[in-house]
Amino acid sequence: MNQESFEYNREQLQYLGFGEEIAKSLHTKMEQNLTEFTLDHTRKFGKDELHSVLYFSKGDDTAKDLTFFNRFTSTLKKEGMEDLSQTFFVGPKYNYTLQERYNMMDGRAVYREQPVLERKEMDGKLKMVPTGETYWAWRALNFKEADQHGNFLPKMIRWHDQGKALEKFPIVGAEEKYMQARLLAQLQKGNQVEVNVLKDGQEVKAQMVVNAPMMRIDFYDENGQKLDIKPVNRQAFGQSQKSDLSPQEVQRAAIAKVTAAKDGTQAADEAAPAGQKAATGQKQEPAPQRKQAVKI
Repeated sequence: MNQESFEYNREQLQYLGFGEEIAKSLHTKMEQNLTEFTLDHTRKFGKDELHSVLYFSKGDDTAKDLTFFNRFTSTLKKEGMEDLSQTFFVGPKYNYTLQERYNMMDGRAVYREQPVLERKEMDGKLKMVPTGETYWAWRALNFKEADQHGNFLPKMIRWHDQGKALEKFPIVGAEEKYMQARLLAQLQKGNQVEVNVLKDGQEVKAQMVVNAPMMRIDFYDENGQKLDIKPVNRQAFGQSQKSDLSPQEVQRAAIAKVTAAKDGTQAADEAAPAGQKAATGQKQEPAPQRKQAVKI
């Protein structure tokens, strides 16, 4: 067994979200020097389960003894719904994680860098090959179109203003740009993000997701019912909490404020007259009360 090839595949599986445990099965199969083999994998996402079959094969150069992870077919199992299957191919670059593939199968889109492809004839067949250029877009599955193998075709959406859309909503605790960036990173992976929002003056829990085809952000309650969350005036919302500073800048500003206050007090003490300093340390007797005449 080629140990370097094993390590490469082990690290790739871990990076793509298949975990560390599957490396044991991978090692066993590669030791058997099989030309082709498969591995089974199951992962839970909340109440959903994603069952995957991973396909491996040897390279054409037998002297190098390289094993490649080519593709995997995932089957999504949801309570009360028919199973849904899709095959995903694995390449050297621009791969999606298992979490992101689950999000696509669950009807959401993922915002990632994409390679520009062009048709080229290779070995007498027309194939789509990368040009070396890339672009950013949302990628989803088109559940209304499938190829001859039953795989849903990809759907690309070029919407780049999701950050501006996120800023408009009254999300509690997300007034700072730092927190908005963290929420946006989760949304771009296609995740459902738990947040607290203001609705009719009340703070409520919600699941926030990107609706890329409609170029908007949607909110749902714990029962999956859509919430009507109105965009707000960002300057008016959370004015007392709003800050464009990063957490590190907030820390530095707080320390600087305390230091400035101490320096100001010390300077005032040094500038005060000696008599005033002495009087400061003495106990001051209350001023005598002046009696007022009462007219009868």
